[in-house]
Amino acid sequence: MEKFTQRIMDLCNENKRVAMFIDMDGTINEYIVFSEDTVVKEMEDNYMNISPLPTVLNDLEKISDISNIDLYILSLSRTKSLTQIKKEWLKKYVSFIPEENWIILTKEIGDYTNETRDKIKAMKMQEYTDYDHLILLDDDHNILKHTSNVLHNKVNVFHISSVII
Repeated sequence: MEKFTQRIMDLCNENKRVAMFIDMDGTINEYIVFSEDTVVKEMEDNYMNISPLPTVLNDLEKISDISNIDLYILSLSRTKSLTQIKKEWLKKYVSFIPEENWIILTKEIGDYTNETRDKIKAMKMQEYTDYDHLILLDDDHNILKHTSNVLHNKVNVFHISSVII
């Protein structure tokens, strides 16, 4: 069994109900860097061609079988159009996480701003009070640090590199 999967199982054994929030870009799929001037158009035009990360998805699918954990996608999107495209990508590659557990926060409709970008995931996770423990899997150090600082001992944060080793 993978090291990461075992760590998650241990957390589930120590807690009654666990929610795991999983980022998309650079976490469950390949991270493609586009210039700031073209990022929105490039992502909208090419998102469906971004490769999933099979090792990560395989581990998450195993984790989804743990009885006291619920998996959530927690991703940021710049536009409504990209949000729809991300949902199509999830339908294609991540069908083991139910659609009602997909949280895609969209900048265009005011779900977050440049100022709240690093904080919004922790704020969203705080809404899930039915869980004894929370987990965040992300590739962004600022988001991981902020979430750890805000949620303290109620959360474990993992960088994507934890899954890959």
